[in-house]
Parts: sequence; C-alpha cells; structure tokens
Amino acid sequence: MKKKLILIYIVAFLLIGCLSRNNTGTSPVRTQEQIESAQELDDLNSKILIQGVSAPVSPADYVVGPADLLEVKIFEAERLSDSVRVSSTGKVTLPLVGAVDVTGLTARETEIKIESLYKQKGFIRDPHVSVFVEEYKSKQVSVIGAVNSPGTYELLGRQTLLEALALSEGLSADAGRSAYITRILQNGERQSFVVDVDSLIVNYNPELNIPIEPGDIIFVPKSGNIFLEGAVANTGAVPIKQGRTTLSQAVAMSGGLASFAQPNDIKIIRYLGNGQREIIQANLKDIRDGKAEDIVLKDRDAVIVETNGTKKFFTGLNLSLGFGLVGVGYREPTR
Repeated sequence: MKKKLILIYIVAFLLIGCLSRNNTGTSPVRTQEQIESAQELDDLNSKILIQGVSAPVSPADYVVGPADLLEVKIFEAERLSDSVRVSSTGKVTLPLVGAVDVTGLTARETEIKIESLYKQKGFIRDPHVSVFVEEYKSKQVSVIGAVNSPGTYELLGRQTLLEALALSEGLSADAGRSAYITRILQNGERQSFVVDVDSLIVNYNPELNIPIEPGDIIFVPKSGNIFLEGAVANTGAVPIKQGRTTLSQAVAMSGGLASFAQPNDIKIIRYLGNGQREIIQANLKDIRDGKAEDIVLKDRDAVIVETNGTKKFFTGLNLSLGFGLVGVGYREPTR
C-alpha cells in the first residue's frame, strides 16, 4: 500500500513539473524596456489621434479635380441627370450644354455654374442642380511604411501631416521616429521633407506639421533605417545591417551614386533629440581613396548627395533646413 502511495506521489510530482514548464514556455515575460517602449508608442499614437483630428469638411466645399466621378442631378429633367468623370483638362460633358470647365470649383460652385448654363441656353427656365462627388480620385495621399493602416486616403480639404498619420491609425510597433514626405511639383521637380516625429508630436512644433497636398507620399520607415536623397540610383530608406552601416555601404545599398553626383559634397543630417540636429559634411571620394574615415551612420540619419552642376544643365538640389525639418528640392534629370 505504501509503495502504491509513493508511486502516486511521484507521478503527480512529475505531472505538476511538466505542466509548470509548459506554462512557463507559453507565457512570454516582457522586459521593463519592452513595457516602457509599448507605453511610449501608445502615448505617441494617442497624441497623433488627438492632435490629428480635423474639423469636418462639407462635401459641398470639396474642390473637384481630374478623375473625380460626379453625380449630376437635374431635378426639373431627370433624363439629363448622369454620373460623369472629370477629364484630365478639368471638364465634364453634360447633355445639351456640352463640355463644362469645372477647374478650381467646389461642388457647390459647380452646381451654380451648371444651373446658369442650362438657364442661359434656354433649356430650363429655373433649374435646380445637385452635384455629389461619388469618387474622390483627384486628391489622394498615400501613407506607407510602419503605420497601422497603410493605404491611400482622400483629402477632403486642407489637411496636415498629423491628420494623415491619424488617418493611417498611427505608428506601428516597429516604426522609426522620422517621416518622409515626397512631392512632385508641376514643373517635374521632386521635393522631399524629412520630419522629426518626436519634435512634431511630443514637443508639438506646429512648423513641422506641414500641409499635405494631393499626390503626396508619406513614408514612415521602420526603426534602424537610413534615408538617402539626391543623386543616388535609388532614393529612400535602407536598413542598418548587423547594427553597423557606413556611408559608403549605405550608398552602395541604394544602388550607388548617379552619374551626375558630386561625391565630395555629401551632407549627413543627424537628429540629436529634442528637435536638435547635427549636419556632417562628408567626402565619399576621400573615403574611397583612404584619405578619410568611412563615417558610421546611425538610425534616422538622412544622407543628401549633391549634384555636379557641370554634368547637368539644371541646378540640382535645393536644401532647406528648419528646426526638426529637412526640405530637399530636386529635379530628376535624364540619366
């Protein structure tokens, strides 16, 4: 009997040990650093959502543009009602009145113009027109990278960087602390803005909350990335490899210098926290010749490679520096 009891105790002890080990394996314990990092991100996203809430925009105040789909209703003549797409020249074609230029008009102003045309041409004595935007295609912004809901969003009025980040539901857990905005101007020039997210959100520097324009691309890289702009083969973010990446390695990872690059004129913008930054001048030619040390880059560094003006017939880069903001104007040449 005693032997049986001892055997039962031994089996029970072994079972309890197995269960305790299994429970330990399936219950990950977060470190204090991980907990603080998660709390910091939650606080940051809360501020994005609070500060990024914009006043509601009336659909009637939306300025229509190319590719928008408009539902035009003529209440006195339903057969004339139709859904029409705004052309690339800013015109819509309506029954009887033909092409109507709606460039720069709001939905309400478009209604008034269509009413006036039907009345002036004698088709309807006292027309009443309704214009409803079915598809907002002309004013969209893309938010990509380390955000919770990347995608393309409609701009229903004047919106800022904070509001765009709020539309994407804030930063993801692996997000860095910089945002890159790329904009193509009408003359073909490309503008890039590098914004220090901590200065924008934590310190709430309103100068960094730049207005977003249709067609802008907002990119939030993951932490542990470097951003390259200017005369390199492929602009954008490259990761820090194995915890250490030098300037020459980062340039190589971007595909190398463009044929019109100025290798002895490279600027490294390094954020120091609290909106402060350091500008480091680098000479890649000297680094390659062994005359200068290859600079080790850090997370969030922005590398700006200047253009050799004698090789191209345009100015190249226009670099502007603000508190927590780097702006780069650049016209893409033929390579």
